[in-house]
Amino acid sequence: MANAFETLLPGARDTPARALTGTVIVVGSADRIAGARDALGQLGDVGVRAILISEGTRTTPSTSVTENAMAIDGLSPRFLNNAIAALRLSSLPAVVWWRGGSVEALDDVADLADRLILDVESPGVVWRRAAGFFERTALTDLRWTRLTRWRAALAHLFDLQHVREGAAGVQRLSISASDPDAARLFAGWLRARLRWTNVAVQLTPAPAGASGAKSALTHVSLEGPRLSLSLGVKEDSNCLVAAIEGDDGSARIVPLADGSLGGLIGEELAVRTRDLAFEQALVSALEMPL
Repeated sequence: MANAFETLLPGARDTPARALTGTVIVVGSADRIAGARDALGQLGDVGVRAILISEGTRTTPSTSVTENAMAIDGLSPRFLNNAIAALRLSSLPAVVWWRGGSVEALDDVADLADRLILDVESPGVVWRRAAGFFERTALTDLRWTRLTRWRAALAHLFDLQHVREGAAGVQRLSISASDPDAARLFAGWLRARLRWTNVAVQLTPAPAGASGAKSALTHVSLEGPRLSLSLGVKEDSNCLVAAIEGDDGSARIVPLADGSLGGLIGEELAVRTRDLAFEQALVSALEMPL
């Protein structure tokens, strides 16, 4: 593991160090840490100190150090907060990228992070825990980042007056998704923003071979007596189409963003502030029956 982390920031030993702007602490299992290492490496010199910590049982884990990066392998969760407190740059923002680990350790981590980015494979338990952190750190989830273009495309349709007027009468929301947790978060966002109380929500797995199968969602539809609109990935393209049934002139076509892990974390590292829309979406998603 140590040799792999030597290449986290290519060229760091050969070029003058750029002024550091913050610390990124990645926590997770060894395999998920490796993926994060590669993603951060794709960003080049972004002016951050990277601390990569894989959880284990060791009280004195092995470490690997480069000029602007450190890897800690197999650290016991009960020492995680001490490691972060000691290694973060105290005068600069600290971002914790949580890719898995002891959920109990999240409590202390939240108090040390200026921004906490969740990124776990099955987020139910973590989401329930993290929903109490809103006043302690700027919380988000990479699933939310994956939904940015979907949310923006739908929001643009609401620039139209008849869409805004018909939204109150929506009776059914249907989402086809390759990631059911992302679908729940998207549905939670709509329920929270539109103050829905009696809208039927149907979440279904994306069919095999569906267009946009690599995207978190593949198709979304909202249906009511005065409004029917849809979002879906355009066939054989990397574009998203948002359209109102019976109104061809209203269609919006936007390119889907870079869905790579490096692209997603790059977007999040540019954000500093608390995201109230995400917080409301998360609470609403947790209220939905599974």
